[in-house]
Amino acid sequence: MTVEQPLLATASQAWKVLNEGSSTEPLVLAVDFAVSGRPESTFGDLGRLLAPGIPLWETRQPALEQARVFDGEDMATYWARGVRETGRPVRAVLGYCVGGLYAARVAELLAAQQDEAPAVVLFDPEPPRQDGMVADFRAAVARLCSVLSPEESALAGQAAEEAARQSTGVAALGAALAEVFTGITRAAFARAGLPAELADELIGAYESFVAYIAAAAVFDPAVRWAGATALTTPSADPHVRHAGRIIPVDVDHKDILRSPTTADVLNGLLNRARP
Repeated sequence: MTVEQPLLATASQAWKVLNEGSSTEPLVLAVDFAVSGRPESTFGDLGRLLAPGIPLWETRQPALEQARVFDGEDMATYWARGVRETGRPVRAVLGYCVGGLYAARVAELLAAQQDEAPAVVLFDPEPPRQDGMVADFRAAVARLCSVLSPEESALAGQAAEEAARQSTGVAALGAALAEVFTGITRAAFARAGLPAELADELIGAYESFVAYIAAAAVFDPAVRWAGATALTTPSADPHVRHAGRIIPVDVDHKDILRSPTTADVLNGLLNRARP
């Protein structure tokens, strides 16, 4: 079915523009939870390496009140609706790590609105894992090192490990980790005399991230990735085997979205996906 709405130049509140590109080119969408200062590369890095003229949009997270109650289908629908509202056709949907599960579902939802389904390209995709959530928690706590003592950081890590042992799934673990993070953050900021609003901002960002990870558990990679192409580093998650096509790239995981090698492969895939 052909979209007959007028084409709009700007993204909705569900998407942010990384590359404006040409208004006559179909969109390339990217699903990720990008946070400023993370050591891993981002789609912002990759966008600077793409061929000129390609419009690249990245997901914005729903408001925290929505994220707390959304499941994975709700998340995917939120982003797909945000694209439909603009009337822009989509060439490809990209996904990084857990974002690969959302990317495949968003592409499926958008396919009904276009003559050709968007291509799905994934970068080291993986499903939500408890050990990954604990590692992410430790990284979030490490960013509080200026207001936490080493002992407090260690205790927080122990609490996260205990939560992982007690939790029966990623949703329960996410809730437990958010509770631990909230407690230590508020206590540390109060002790340091820092504004409570700043603590609440950090807590909200972490809650939103946990919700994003946990909600993706509703998607089965064996089903969602069957038609996808996955670019994989040597440390890729074993679940990537479910991708319909696998293209190894010899770079570190943290650099996959800022590597010229990755960009060259993606540019070739996007050219082949041109309507």
